Amino acid sequence: MSRFRLLALMIFLALSGLAATAQGEAVRFGLREAAPMVLLQPDGRLAGLEYEIIQAVMQAAGMELVPYLGSNARLAVAADGKAVEAFAPVVGQPPQGVTLTDSYLTYQNVAMSLRERRIKLERMADLGRYRVLAFQRATQTLGPEFAAAVAGCPFYREEPKQALQAAGLLYERYDVLIADARILRHHLGPTPVTEHRLFAPSPYSAGFRDPAQAARFNEGLRRIKADGTYAAILARYPALPDDPTIN
Repeated sequence: MSRFRLLALMIFLALSGLAATAQGEAVRFGLREAAPMVLLQPDGRLAGLEYEIIQAVMQAAGMELVPYLGSNARLAVAADGKAVEAFAPVVGQPPQGVTLTDSYLTYQNVAMSLRERRIKLERMADLGRYRVLAFQRATQTLGPEFAAAVAGCPFYREEPKQALQAAGLLYERYDVLIADARILRHHLGPTPVTEHRLFAPSPYSAGFRDPAQAARFNEGLRRIKADGTYAAILARYPALPDDPTIN
């Protein structure tokens, strides 16, 4: 091989290495589609508050997010079977061998009913009188008091797709929905509803099979909070309306 060709090959390999470094280590990352947190756009790209935060964290950590979409239960199974290297949010008990990160986003889970129904929920046990539709793995996430309350419901079900949750309320198949307030209001639109604040805020973490990658995620999260990126992403997604009826 001539010196010129050898030099050209060395330059090519060096540039390839730089490109790979700039792109970051590829990580197959499981996400749950739940607008406005994570949504699949018509052009096939992902968007949403949660997606943007995780994407920014991964970039700051020198990792490339390779998305894999699934329900809460499916993501846990995928992580347990090593089909994904990481997933978020971790809802309920994480699979064995998964390392949790610091919390990257806090959800406000609520009970929600149609305002015209004038339903009053003053304590968790009151849920037992109604037909309740909750997010997938809610009984694992919201604690034993919630699990005991819904055990007495005339009908209780968990639904992985929040759009179908909203339909269940709008068509009055269910009396009360349980999920994050921002997600429910996104799907219910201008429908007058009552939010029943029965639950404390829920800080959610990501889960990684590799503890070193989890540590890098935490460092990336600290970086985007320090440089203002995290706050800028939150600002692009307005908070909930100032005038919900809250019981």
